[in-house]
Amino acid sequence: MTIPEQTLEYVRDGALAGLWEAIAAKLERNRLSSVGTVRVVLDPAGASQLSGLLGSITRSGTVTVKLSALDARFRVTGVSLVTVVEHVRGTPLVDRKQATAERALVVAERRRLLDEAVADVGLSAMQAQSFVAGVRAAGLLTRAGGDAGAILARFGAAWKELARSGALEQLGEAEPTWLLGEFASRYTGTSHGFDDGTTESKLMMRALAVISGTPVPTSPEDRRRLWALAGVSTDEVSGTAMTWGFRPDRTDTWSAMMRGRADLGVVTHLTVQELKVAAGVRLAARGTEMFACENPQVLQAAASAGVRVPVLCLSGQGSAAAWMVLRQLLNDGVAVRYHGDFDWPGIGIARRVYLAGGTPWRMSAEDYLMALAETTERERLDEGQPTGTDWDPQLAIVMAEQDAVVHEESVISMLLADLLQAAAIGASILNPDCRYEGP
Repeated sequence: MTIPEQTLEYVRDGALAGLWEAIAAKLERNRLSSVGTVRVVLDPAGASQLSGLLGSITRSGTVTVKLSALDARFRVTGVSLVTVVEHVRGTPLVDRKQATAERALVVAERRRLLDEAVADVGLSAMQAQSFVAGVRAAGLLTRAGGDAGAILARFGAAWKELARSGALEQLGEAEPTWLLGEFASRYTGTSHGFDDGTTESKLMMRALAVISGTPVPTSPEDRRRLWALAGVSTDEVSGTAMTWGFRPDRTDTWSAMMRGRADLGVVTHLTVQELKVAAGVRLAARGTEMFACENPQVLQAAASAGVRVPVLCLSGQGSAAAWMVLRQLLNDGVAVRYHGDFDWPGIGIARRVYLAGGTPWRMSAEDYLMALAETTERERLDEGQPTGTDWDPQLAIVMAEQDAVVHEESVISMLLADLLQAAAIGASILNPDCRYEGP
């Protein structure tokens, strides 16, 4: 509807600005219906202008205005009160109740799609609840706006593929099945669909963090490791396996190079690409024993002390290369003894190593209590979810009771003594309950 120019000029008088703002707020609450009243304070000029609109005398001060009466006066000229207010303010009025209802429908639909994306796929009911709550708290879908549905569909398709392949049941236990770009291209339509920063990537990282019992990754390296656990390699050269003292006994160039580096006393970082080049080479002889740790400081201590037994460091969750080395050693009949942090993420790593065929090293309930008694700092078990300790069920119980972390670096001297002793006697230092007996 067109407002007569004379009427428009009249209502735009600054003396009525407060009136229009009050009426606008009332209309938006009333679903744009001209019912009810507003109370405004008008000076003499405003009262005079309103008198002209209503056709009756209005005095200055606090004035009560009936919207229906004002609407009726404007309709004589062929326009409504809503149209007038919109022209005066220069913006359309919004039916707040309808907008709220529409937003609620959108939110409900997003939640339904989010629930469906992981329902009965890979996650337990408790894990799915944790994932959904984390996504909502982070506001990922809110920021995605109108693209949220399509994003969830792409994430859901990729997540279902990880579940179908068995990768979610065997985290870290299988060779990488996909390169990230290929995986993203297949399930998002672009090779960059799961690049850091995309909502699809953030959803996947949260889901993988929940299922692996680890914190949501914050660094590129942590994200690479989490992808690797699910059998997706971001590339073949960035993530490495940190090794010390590996001496393959073949005569090929690569094996000779590894022995030469061991003789030089330097730590060697192996990439997935290099391990593929060395495919078929035994990293250690069947029946021999070697050690694996979670923290690079343990490997560094072994190198500094010139330990003569091989050591593999997962450096946290472990890159694709680290898990390739671990699996190859186990498949070749090498006894791998693993130690890590006494916290829930660390226990999760130890459990994956154990299920893959490794043997825990000083990871019993008694070892935990002994290490806890010697530490001066108390840090609560705040990160990750409680995880079963299959090799010693009592360990998980005792950790939950004590609610305290023991970091691997705090027991380096004890681990180093084990490594030196193992090198000296050339035999296993572990009894069946994983405790060092010593001489």
